[in-house]
Amino acid sequence: MKISRTAFLTLLIFFNAIPIYGVFNWEWSSFDIIFLYWCENIIIGFFMILRIVVRPYHHTVELSLPLFMAPFFTIHYGMFCYGHGTFLFSLFGAEALGELAKLPIPDVILPVIESRQLFWPLAALFSYQLLDWVRDTLERGLGSDSIKDLTTAPYKRIVVLHITILASGFALASLDHPTIGLLLLILFKTAFDIYHWNKDEKKSDQQKTLVLNDAAKKKIDDLIENPKITINGKTTHFDSFKDLQASKYYGLMKGLLSVTGGKNGLKRAEEYIEARIKEKQERY
Repeated sequence: MKISRTAFLTLLIFFNAIPIYGVFNWEWSSFDIIFLYWCENIIIGFFMILRIVVRPYHHTVELSLPLFMAPFFTIHYGMFCYGHGTFLFSLFGAEALGELAKLPIPDVILPVIESRQLFWPLAALFSYQLLDWVRDTLERGLGSDSIKDLTTAPYKRIVVLHITILASGFALASLDHPTIGLLLLILFKTAFDIYHWNKDEKKSDQQKTLVLNDAAKKKIDDLIENPKITINGKTTHFDSFKDLQASKYYGLMKGLLSVTGGKNGLKRAEEYIEARIKEKQERY
């Protein structure tokens, strides 16, 4: 069962609106909102790791890149979030956290979530990311995006969003009655998510009509005419492309293309190969 775009957009707006309840009923400050959105970065990173690892595998060697990139991304992204969190906590958390401000960030997260009623808003943001992953899997399949795209996407989103949130935080701190400012911050965050959601939808639609570039087509044409594969400087020739497809190396080629170009790139390459082979058979 697929989730329609209208329903998914409605859920996105609903989940983003939950912090409004915190502003009016739990007396949230600017730090609470900023802390919530910082925690969302960790949730996004968690699902990016799932997207990197949970994908179809065509060859055992193909496992090497995700198994290397997942820990590398975890460490690199974790350090990025830690540094980002340290900066946010030092700027906005001293007054809000009290004695907790003296503790390391990992020791602060759970107490702040419990004391500031942040569990349900975080559960809502987690649910949105889960639904996004499920919907993406149902529509495009596992492994649709390349490893490179997955490991760079969160940084682009976070940098733009949190520069604005930082500026908003300074503005809110100077207000005597920041409720309107907090609501505007939530509204901006929701609009930002809608913008990126629409951008991702357009990218997804474009990928459905993706065509191979001339360089990729030439490589495939050369491989069909002269079937061979080179690994570690050793070249193995085959009598026909059909023999290459039946070899143990073909699964490796498919696997490497899948992790570097994503599932859609692999699909387009296979479609082009099938068309070229059919054209060659008809010619002869």
